[in-house]
Amino acid sequence: MDRLLPANCTLSHYRIISRIGAGGMGEVYLAEDTRLGRKVALKLLLSDFTTNPDRLRRFELEARAAATLSHPNIAHIYEIGESDGTHYIAMEFVEGETLTAKFRREPIGLLLKHLSQVAEGLSKAHSAGIVHRDLKPDNIMITRDCYAKILDFGLAKLIEAQSSSITSEDAATAVMAQQPCRSLERDGNSRLHVARTGPGQVRRSARRYLLVRMHSV
Repeated sequence: MDRLLPANCTLSHYRIISRIGAGGMGEVYLAEDTRLGRKVALKLLLSDFTTNPDRLRRFELEARAAATLSHPNIAHIYEIGESDGTHYIAMEFVEGETLTAKFRREPIGLLLKHLSQVAEGLSKAHSAGIVHRDLKPDNIMITRDCYAKILDFGLAKLIEAQSSSITSEDAATAVMAQQPCRSLERDGNSRLHVARTGPGQVRRSARRYLLVRMHSV
């Protein structure tokens, strides 16, 4: 059963400091890594998500792949683990504000630098065969020193060397914007096949995609 964790309790070697949010996959906490003495964002996965062994196995594979990404505009994944039946992801804790909050306060011209940084991060992930499942302004943090960081790459999806089949129409739309296609077709199962393209087009499409998403907030 999923439950909220109180401050100062421990999960594995993480001490819970406070709850900082929630998403479709579970609660997110600010925690301290007691081994390394650093703050982390600790995402606890909902039991509904982890009770399917095949789904959990696929998730762990994709999270491990995303953890190999090293780029200044991608929040790093430190660890995926399990403690007392609770599965978690420990990620870099990014202090700052979301791109959504920035957009509501600043003119779009000032945000173009951040969009370019996001596009660079996506290009890096794309070159490693990884796409982001849920790219949106709320999943992009702007640090205090004005660098964009893409969050939640632990929910990323691996794509094959040539193409990938995606059953969700929403996910496919996002992938089309982030990872533009040379060819796009529907098969008998209405699955979208997204072909990989070059990094320059990825960066341009990512900027367009985020501009559209920001105007919708």
